[in-house]
Amino acid sequence: MKKQLSLLLILAFFFPTFAQQNEGENVSRPRRASIVGSPKSMEEVRLFEQAITRNKQLTGFISYYFDGCYNLAALNALLGNKNEALKWLDKAIDRGLIDPEIINNDPDIDTLRTETNFKQLLMAIEEKKLFKDPPYSVIDGPETDGKKKLPLLIALHGEAENASSSFDIWKTIAKKHNLVLAAPQGQYLIGEGHYQWGKRLEAQELVLKAIEQAKEKYPIDQDRIYLMGFSQGASYSLTIGLSNPEKFAGIIAISPRYLHRLVDKSLEKPKARQIAVYLANGENEDPHLLANNRLAKELLTKAGLKVDLKLYKNTGHAFPTNLVEEMEKAFLWIEKK
Repeated sequence: MKKQLSLLLILAFFFPTFAQQNEGENVSRPRRASIVGSPKSMEEVRLFEQAITRNKQLTGFISYYFDGCYNLAALNALLGNKNEALKWLDKAIDRGLIDPEIINNDPDIDTLRTETNFKQLLMAIEEKKLFKDPPYSVIDGPETDGKKKLPLLIALHGEAENASSSFDIWKTIAKKHNLVLAAPQGQYLIGEGHYQWGKRLEAQELVLKAIEQAKEKYPIDQDRIYLMGFSQGASYSLTIGLSNPEKFAGIIAISPRYLHRLVDKSLEKPKARQIAVYLANGENEDPHLLANNRLAKELLTKAGLKVDLKLYKNTGHAFPTNLVEEMEKAFLWIEKK
């Protein structure tokens, strides 16, 4: 848990506020620039460039963290810096990005797809080998007579975290609301005590296995199984939850990267079941991810799902300081829906 808190403090340090530009910097720039083919104000460009600086600091500090490198690839691609974007995409793969679905379905890097090196980078993913641990989950719940059905919450950690850290975040809430809590662990070891999920379908297999393990120990209410995650775990919570609507009643995604192309053709089933989706971000999150989450709310609401988007003040890519209070609010929201 100490390592988990240390990582969160690092994230909170680098992401809480936008850095200030030096006075007079880039005064010769044009007054408008292009992001994703659309004219944007120079203020928006400035925020993107500040996010690039912040992510460079973070990736230099944490050697096993690939998501910061991927953010740099996306930010540079959106600004039209294709060579720089390809360089950081290469670094993300080198550090452990092994899920080609992310790259193939992320509109933020669409401008790179015609580049010569792009296909070579995708081939490098297929050749990437990482050490893989056996499946593992932390599962606990209230005492029961075996008759009353209990709700189940599956908690997915972020990249570079682990099952125990995710379990610790939710255990107080689980105890208060008589939840069975299951925290599976990503199988890919990327540093001592630090894990990532690998490919979405591998993460999905671990989630479904954790549900079955919970059912073996507790009488689970099939209509009250909830899925939540942070960062990489949040991204997979959305795609796994929306791809398996028969299994989940609600999703909590804290700081996710939402890939609409993975689920857009199958949203009728989540709509029919009225799955509730709670999105949350720090208000000082990277601007392209904030835009991504706002778009996620718009698209999922349009598809007929019940969606909320919460922005945490003075927070970047991290949980809010009043973590337990905010997570309980999120849980109560999806449960009531």
